Amino acid sequence: MVTFEKGKRILQAGGKKVSDEKVRQIMDELYKFASIIDDVKMIKDEKP
Repeated sequence: MVTFEKGKRILQAGGKKVSDEKVRQIMDELYKFASIIDDVKMIKDEKP
């Protein structure tokens, strides 16, 4: 899990400006994506 502060530093690397709200939105979407990946892996492991 990445902290908000670390996520913001990563997203603002190279001098890009990213608002706190945008950082939260991006992090939320990444966590949802990670959850989907975990679900797919679990389903794949259940198949014979």
